[in-house]
Amino acid sequence: MVRRMSAKEARDRFAELLGQVYYGKDTIIVQKQGKPMVAVIDVDRYEQMAKAWDEPYRILDRIWVKSRGRALDKVQEDVAAAIAEIRSEARTRSRRRA
Repeated sequence: MVRRMSAKEARDRFAELLGQVYYGKDTIIVQKQGKPMVAVIDVDRYEQMAKAWDEPYRILDRIWVKSRGRALDKVQEDVAAAIAEIRSEARTRSRRRA
């Protein structure tokens, strides 16, 4: 469940807030003057979100490491070739299913 509380209330009831998040798996939106400032979530949910965020960027990290110091036009050629290969494999798979 998502709950909202003021920054003052969060400060005054911090131990209770931690219990609600940890044991109750609640999400607490802390507001200051009615404006949402932060969300307090449990660690399991944070780790799931971090993993979901990082996953798409892993391939970009690998490309960056392999391409460091190479000419931009060569990198663009390699990327275009990789895209063409992936598209070709996808077409081949879809033909097999048809």
